[in-house]
Amino acid sequence: NSTKYVSYKDLKPIMADLKAIYQAPSEDDALYHLEVFAEKWDSKYPQILKSWKENWAELSTFFKYPNEVRRLIYTTNSVEGFHRMLRKYTKTKTNYPSDDALKK
Repeated sequence: NSTKYVSYKDLKPIMADLKAIYQAPSEDDALYHLEVFAEKWDSKYPQILKSWKENWAELSTFFKYPNEVRRLIYTTNSVEGFHRMLRKYTKTKTNYPSDDALKK
C-alpha cells in the first residue's frame, strides 16, 4: 500500500529504504531508518511517510517479536500458495458429504 502511487522508476529504491525500516533489529533502529527515509523521499512522496507515521502504533508492535517470528509474519507466500491450491481443488465441487471426503 505504501507504493501505490509511486513511479515505477522510484519503486526499487523506495522498497529498499522501506525494507531497512521493517527489517531493523529494534524499534529505535526502525525509527532512525524512518527518519532517513523521510529526508530522502518526503518531498516527492509525502503520503508514504504520513501513512507510516499515522499507523506507527500498529506497525511498531511488529518489533516486540523476535526476528524468527517476524520473518514468519511477513513471509506468507508459502501459506497463501497452499490456500490457493486448496481453493483450486475444492472450488469445482461445492458439496462434500463428510470431512473425510474433503480431505481425500
